[in-house]
Amino acid sequence: MTTPAAPIVEVQKPVESHAESTLLPAPLSVDEARAAAESAHEPREKSAIIRALLSNPPASPAELSLATQIAAKVNEASSGYASAIASLDGSEKQ
Repeated sequence: MTTPAAPIVEVQKPVESHAESTLLPAPLSVDEARAAAESAHEPREKSAIIRALLSNPPASPAELSLATQIAAKVNEASSGYASAIASLDGSEKQ
């Protein structure tokens, strides 16, 4: 007995990111935001954590410090991604 193959449309669907399928409660506590940032993989997930962390102004010094740390990681990931794309574009032209 054979099982039917998945339709091509199902095979080609992009994997859904965690940021698109996860709703963050706002505001997040510093501990909640720290835990969420450790498990987040994509820059947009980390950006959502920053928004939830700072959603209830005025932000405490601990919230601002953690948001700054997360933002630095977002910038590192984004610049790494951009340089990887640039290196791929450069290698294809050679």
